[in-house]
Amino acid sequence: MRIKKYGIIIFLFYFQGGPFICRGQDSSIINFLIKRIAVQQVRQDAYFFRGIYPSYISKRSKFNTKKKDNNIFFNSLIAYTLNDVKPFVSRQNRFLIDTLLANARPLYAKFKNKKRDTYNFWRTDSAFDFPFPTVFNLFSKDVTLPDDMDCTALSLLALDVDDSTAKAAHTLMQGFINSKSKKVRSVIHLYDTLPAYSTWFGIKFPVVFDVSVLCNVLAFVQIYNLPWTKADSASLEVIIKTIQNDYHISKPVYASPVYPKTSLVLYHIARLMKIKKIPALEALKKKLVTDAARELSYTDNLMEKIILSNSILKWGYSPPELVLPAINEIEKSVERNNFSFFIANLPSYFKDILKLLATRQRLGFYNYYCPTYNDALLLEYLILKKKTGHKE
Repeated sequence: MRIKKYGIIIFLFYFQGGPFICRGQDSSIINFLIKRIAVQQVRQDAYFFRGIYPSYISKRSKFNTKKKDNNIFFNSLIAYTLNDVKPFVSRQNRFLIDTLLANARPLYAKFKNKKRDTYNFWRTDSAFDFPFPTVFNLFSKDVTLPDDMDCTALSLLALDVDDSTAKAAHTLMQGFINSKSKKVRSVIHLYDTLPAYSTWFGIKFPVVFDVSVLCNVLAFVQIYNLPWTKADSASLEVIIKTIQNDYHISKPVYASPVYPKTSLVLYHIARLMKIKKIPALEALKKKLVTDAARELSYTDNLMEKIILSNSILKWGYSPPELVLPAINEIEKSVERNNFSFFIANLPSYFKDILKLLATRQRLGFYNYYCPTYNDALLLEYLILKKKTGHKE
């Protein structure tokens, strides 16, 4: 295994900055994927909202469509990805992407807080029924969750809000951090004294750290060029300590409760670093690439390979080229893949002992699947392979 691991790492470093290969087949798949994303955006459905990309929730780590879910999370992720790839596709595809983004804009109002510019994972305009309410009732009488930092940061980016709105949201975030009066609930006690952002805006809700969520919040800060606060610096410190202590490898479910896989943590860090350089993270880049290369050599799952390859490409290195399915196999191999990008992790809200016991048994873990977002991740991979500035 050691030979395999370091062989891949040498490959990555040797080809740093080398030319990206864009084959004719890749361009065909790019065109297909953008049209496929368009087809999956809901126009009329008895359950799903107009403009949404359907997603599903499962108690098992296996894709199925039995439990449908209306949420803003995957729409905002798809918007983030489409905005990133848009400069590198044809004029016709750029127009189609703009149309898709415009079609989704009215949707965000259903998930917005009525009193402030924060957003909830689920709708706020009416009552919501969680697909597994008996589990939710263990810790919430009214079966509701507060707005969260993740959906707020990603939704504001998807909506391309003005600078004043972004600044106001950032100011509001400063009131929801780890403090002496409201301590973080984490199994990783190195985080205990760091005044970083909680995942949640809820006043009565526990402070929970998620290193991937913190990456998304800092991405929002970086994209809008907002002045860094004490909470921003503390959040970066959480990310750095996670990397330095290999918590993303040894304890991903505690370092990143809702993105509890090493590959997902690495992807969020890479996405943050691609926006603009952060010296403290740049100093750890080779370690991060090494970690991603190792994970890439271990996994047999196509979606996880795509996510890890995207991370490596974002860091400026070329991973081994993936063997991609034929266009007529994408629905089966990519869209219906069993790799879950996001997990509703109910034990992350509990206190340490109960959290440890529930997590070991994976009680209260619910896997989310969005076929369209898988397409977007594959699209991102194909675009990232193209040399900067090259147009389709």
